[in-house]
Amino acid sequence: MSPLDLTFLPLPAAVTRLTQWIAPHIPAKLLHPHEKMSDAELLAVALLQKLHKVTYFSRWWRFLKLNHFPHFPSEPQARIRLARLTPVVERLATKVQTVDFVVVDSEPLPVSTFKRAPRCKFRGARHGFSTAGPVYGFKLHAWSALNGKIVKYDIYPANEHDFTVLCHMNLEWAAYGGPKQIGDKGYQSGTCLTPPKVNTKQVDPRWKQEYGAARKCVESAFSVLVGAGLRWGQVKTYLSLRLKVALGVLAHNLKFIHLSDSVSV
Repeated sequence: MSPLDLTFLPLPAAVTRLTQWIAPHIPAKLLHPHEKMSDAELLAVALLQKLHKVTYFSRWWRFLKLNHFPHFPSEPQARIRLARLTPVVERLATKVQTVDFVVVDSEPLPVSTFKRAPRCKFRGARHGFSTAGPVYGFKLHAWSALNGKIVKYDIYPANEHDFTVLCHMNLEWAAYGGPKQIGDKGYQSGTCLTPPKVNTKQVDPRWKQEYGAARKCVESAFSVLVGAGLRWGQVKTYLSLRLKVALGVLAHNLKFIHLSDSVSV
């Protein structure tokens, strides 16, 4: 059975389906009387914003309250509760799994335009460079399975070299079954399978032409994340950046999860 596309369902039905899947993963807590919706329902609504590619959360929330869920709490309260649920979203976004191959790459996460960077007060942001040019902020470093699912990711300042971050991420390499890693020329080392440079004198005998085609899976995954709002809007804290990335990754990975097998209709 193929995964369910939630964008084809009416919004109330999609919210119900996602809520049923998320609810068992929400840690037990005291439900206060003033909370007009559950944490699972709140996360479901936030994920549907990414799936429907609505640019701003404020517009999405206003649309839902006016047309479908007038009982929802105010937008500021929803934002505060979502920030509190960031660790839960991160755990749901990726889970440790055994894979044979992973494709490694990075994607810039700018928090300001490069020209305005001297006036930006975002804590932890740094100047760096990517294939798209200079960036001020952070980078999303990810491992993608060959089917396009993001199996592991992390966020580092933009000035951290891709290979340095890969060494940090490889501390959990054994937990994923010790997969072979396919990278671009920026990951040249004995660790990764990388294409030869133009001026190389000795080609890595481990490199095969099909590895180059396999790199398209992570590039496509990043393209989906950017199209769903990875760089939209404004983030003011590192926690809000973590939440945005986690929601984007989870929304992307939902296509590889059979929700119909884990919930009852």
